[in-house]
Amino acid sequence: MKAKMFIAAALVMVLFLMAACSGNNGSTGTNGNTSGKPSPSSSETAGTSNPDAAVPDPVTLKFMLFGDKPADMDKVLAKFEEVSKDSINTKIEFEYNTPQDHRQKMQLKMSTGEAVDVMFDAGWMNLYNHVSLGYYAELDKYFNNDEYPGLKAAFPAEFVEANKINGHLYTIPLTYYYTDLNVISIRKDIREELGLGPITTLEELEVYLQQVQEKKPDYTPLALGGRGFHKLFTPSENGRTDIRLAAVGSDSFTGGIPFSVALSEDGKKVIGAATLGDPDSEFASFPAPFNTHDSIYGHFQKRVDWSKYINKDALAPATGVVSDKGGAGEGTIGGISRDRQKLQEAYGTGLDIEPFVYESEDARNMKPGAIRTDFRANNSVVIPASSKNIDRTMKFFDWLFSSKANHDLFELGIEGEHWVADGDNGYKTTANTTKYQFQPYELTWNPSLSRLNSDQDPATMNYLQYALDNKNYFQIALSGFIFDSKPVATELAKIKPKFDEVEQILKVGYEKNWLEMAQSLNKQMRDSGLETVRAEVLKQVQAYLDAGGK
Repeated sequence: MKAKMFIAAALVMVLFLMAACSGNNGSTGTNGNTSGKPSPSSSETAGTSNPDAAVPDPVTLKFMLFGDKPADMDKVLAKFEEVSKDSINTKIEFEYNTPQDHRQKMQLKMSTGEAVDVMFDAGWMNLYNHVSLGYYAELDKYFNNDEYPGLKAAFPAEFVEANKINGHLYTIPLTYYYTDLNVISIRKDIREELGLGPITTLEELEVYLQQVQEKKPDYTPLALGGRGFHKLFTPSENGRTDIRLAAVGSDSFTGGIPFSVALSEDGKKVIGAATLGDPDSEFASFPAPFNTHDSIYGHFQKRVDWSKYINKDALAPATGVVSDKGGAGEGTIGGISRDRQKLQEAYGTGLDIEPFVYESEDARNMKPGAIRTDFRANNSVVIPASSKNIDRTMKFFDWLFSSKANHDLFELGIEGEHWVADGDNGYKTTANTTKYQFQPYELTWNPSLSRLNSDQDPATMNYLQYALDNKNYFQIALSGFIFDSKPVATELAKIKPKFDEVEQILKVGYEKNWLEMAQSLNKQMRDSGLETVRAEVLKQVQAYLDAGGK
């Protein structure tokens, strides 16, 4: 029954996002302004608050995110303090780390109780494990609560329900579209110089990379960063209800170990769980064509084959083609305009980039039902249970989501300096945009408040509009399943570091004997309790199915 309620809530959330996101596509959306009149500009409303409310004592909150700190962050924070001093009277200190360091420091801070008030976490990081260990505060009481009107307006009850874990909300869920489409950003100017037409297939992409390598030997054909090849070459279970794939670590839904889980044809019984390095016998009961190890994890061989095109420092945090010596780069559709602006500011307007969506061929051709999702927010922030400022932190988020002006300040920077409005729901860049390139997916994304960048090439804009329409997504099997890692916390603590270390190498194709490395890793994981984890996965999935989950 609980699982059915979850699915129903998730479906209602789809309708909410369709309505909210449609407001980002033109000037007809009101983003919460139901009067039908134009919304006030950011400069008119930033920091507005209840004049009768008592000003609280000053507080400094510590936020921990990953990536690069925007150059003008201090300027934006000063503006924030100026406009909010008579309402929430709050200062914020940001700590930024690389993605890998962020994962490790999260675990360290939680285990030692070091002071931190807000952290980024997500299902593809440590979220479910940390919830099981009691690290994060329950936030249910702050939502759908008239004392927090900003949160109540920006997060409908159905959305909150859809993002609960074991009956409680532990996150502030962040989403604009459910998936920021994965792309290879291609240097359009180089492609045209080489006399090649627009790239529409992986085969044509490789021809382009070969041409760059041959005719521009001082260039890096494909620049990768900390994500490696990410999900390039991975298989898809689109149209299937009898299997959920976890072909890479970031797709794990079982405690950080990427178990792919097979179900009976009617979806009522779990028939197997297998992971990287397992023998083919573990996959024998899986539905075809996923009934061998390499049918799911063989994409690592393709990474080896393509490693001749990549940079030597592919494990470094930076990604993209923001270089005059890069032929292409891996990233997301949401980063195209940002990377183009950086590229042109640094090296001239003659340089340009264009997207090649590699999510799937159907997604590349913008067909309905082609983008993978579980209809949960893919990103979120959490508040450690050890924080001594939980109420004040939630008052900050209430302020942040209480108006478009407040939200714009953090997501886009100072209006007129870092961006200019383009209608009610869009914005255009300025010469100073690159000085404040905040990571909205880490703190601010919201379908009713986030603006769409109008400075896009036609192809990128079409893909952005495509990703905003929920009919273009398909729901994966076991989408409501949340793994409780507490029963196998000891085993996961031994296994996860071993897996992470090896995947760092495999995801960029550095190891030619990748299968032997994966099998060696698998043996180490078995010696550390992998079979205990596998049994717990099978047990919990079956309990979920028995309760009506799908």
